[in-house]
Amino acid sequence: METLSTPLVSLPIQANPEAPTVKNNNRNRLVLSLIDRCISLKQLKQVHAHMLRTGLFFDAYSASKLFTASTLSPFSSLEYARKVFDEIPEPNLYTWNILIRACSWSLEPGESVKIFLRMLFFHGLVVKSSFGDDVFILNSLIHFYASCGNLDFAYRVFARIGVKDVVSWNSMISGFVQGGCFDKALELFREMEAENVKPNAVTMVGVLSACTKMKDLEFGRWIRSYIEQNVIKMDLTLSNAMLDMYVKCGNVEDAKILFDKMEEKDIVSWTTMIDGYAKLGEYDVAKSFLDAVPRQETATWNALISAYNQNGKPQEALAIFRQLQLSKNANPR
Repeated sequence: METLSTPLVSLPIQANPEAPTVKNNNRNRLVLSLIDRCISLKQLKQVHAHMLRTGLFFDAYSASKLFTASTLSPFSSLEYARKVFDEIPEPNLYTWNILIRACSWSLEPGESVKIFLRMLFFHGLVVKSSFGDDVFILNSLIHFYASCGNLDFAYRVFARIGVKDVVSWNSMISGFVQGGCFDKALELFREMEAENVKPNAVTMVGVLSACTKMKDLEFGRWIRSYIEQNVIKMDLTLSNAMLDMYVKCGNVEDAKILFDKMEEKDIVSWTTMIDGYAKLGEYDVAKSFLDAVPRQETATWNALISAYNQNGKPQEALAIFRQLQLSKNANPR
C-alpha cells in the first residue's frame, strides 16, 4: 500500500505563497520533506499537484528538488520528468544538468545533446555567460552542427571563436569533408597553416580524406611530405587514411611501400590493399594479400568478391565465396 504517515492531499493551501512567514516556511519544509519520503511516482505526483496549487512549485529550489526526485529516484520516469521540467519557469543550471544526464542514460541518448543546445541558445548562455568564451563547448557545437549536416551554423560558431585551438580547426575541416565540401576543407587547412596553428594526426586524416574524395594524388603526396617534415606521428588511423588515399587515387605502388613500413596493421589496412589490387585487376596479388591476413574476417573476402563482380567475373567471385564458406577463419554474413 502506498501511504505516508502524513496524508499528501490534506495539506492546507497557502493563501499567499509570496509571504515568507514562519508558518509558511514550516509548511514548505513539510512539503519538501515529503518528496524525500515518496516511494512511488503516484505519491510524487500528489506532492507535485499540491506544490502547483500553493505556488511552492515556482520557487526555484523547491522545483529543482521535485524535478530531481522525478528524474533520479528509483521510481523515476523520464517522460514525467520532462513534463515537470517544462513547467519550471526558469530552470537553473543544476536542473538542466540533471535532465541532460538523465537523457544521456536513456534509450535515446541523442536527446541529451538537443537539450544541451536548447539550454545554450534558448537561455542565451553562449552569448550572455562565460560559455561564450568556452572553446570546448563551442568546439562541441561545431561538431554537432556538422554531424547534423548544418555546415552554415557550424561555420558561424567556428568564426566567432576568438582564439581557436587545433580541435576547432579539426572539427570544421572534418565537417566540410563529411558535408562534401572538399575544396573548403583544404582551403581551411591552408588558413590553419597561415594562423600558425600546429596540426596533428586528426587534422591530417581530415585533409587526406578530402584528397581521397577529390582523387588529388599530387596534393596527397605533398601531405605525406608535410607530415614527415613536421614530425607528425603516423598512428594507425593516419596510416590507413594515407593507404586509402593512395589506393583510391590508383597508386598501389606507394600504398605497398607504406604498407610494408607500417609497424601496426589492422583489418582496414589489409582490406584496403586487397581492394586496391583487385580493382586494378591484379587478382593474384590481391589473393596473396588475402592469404596473408593474420586474422581473416569477412570484410577482406568481400573486397575480392566485390572486385570480381564489378569487373564482370561472376565465376571467380563465386569461387572465392565458396572458399569463404569452407574457411574456418571467417564466416559469411
